[in-house]
Amino acid sequence: MPIEFNPDAISLVVGLGNPGEEYTETFHNVGQLMIAPLLDSLELKNPKKSFAYTKHGSYTIIIPHTYMNESGIAVSEALSYFKTKPESMLIVHDDADLPLGETRLQFGRGDAGHNGIKSIIASLGTEMFWRFRVGIRKEEKDTPRKKAKAFVLDSIQKEDKKTLTETSAQLLKILKIKNSF
Repeated sequence: MPIEFNPDAISLVVGLGNPGEEYTETFHNVGQLMIAPLLDSLELKNPKKSFAYTKHGSYTIIIPHTYMNESGIAVSEALSYFKTKPESMLIVHDDADLPLGETRLQFGRGDAGHNGIKSIIASLGTEMFWRFRVGIRKEEKDTPRKKAKAFVLDSIQKEDKKTLTETSAQLLKILKIKNSF
C-alpha cells in the first residue's frame, strides 16, 4: 500500500542545486528555484559550512552549500543538526526524465541516475524520504534524446522560467502554504 503524503509530518524541505552564481539560473538548480518563494525576505542562517537554513512556519528550509554530487553531506549534516529522520524530509530537485514543469511527489524511490539523490541515499543509507521531482526536459523534435548531462547546466530561458515559477506554486500547495509572494 503506497504511503500518503502528510505535510504535517515534514519538518525539513531541501532545495538541491549547485553553489555559485554561475549555476543560479541553470536547470540543475531547479530545486532551489522551487523553494525560492519560501526564502523571500527571510534570513539564512549557517550553522555548518555544508548548508544554510531558515524557518518558514513549521518547516526548516535547507539550501546545501555542496555541489550536487555531494548533496548527501549537507543533507546528512542537516538531519543530524535538527535531529530529524529522513522520512520527515522533502527533497526538491530537477528531473531530466520528466517534461519541463511536470512534477512527481514520491517516497522511498531509487536515484534514477540523479547524482544528488544518489549521494543522499549513499550518505543516509536509505531511500526512505520524500522527493518532489521537477521536470526539466524540453520537447526534442526530430533529434535523438539528449543525455541529462548535456543540458542540466544550461541557462534557463525566460519562457522556461515562467513554466518553472508556475510549478513552484504546486510545491507550495502540497506543503499547504498560501502563495502570497
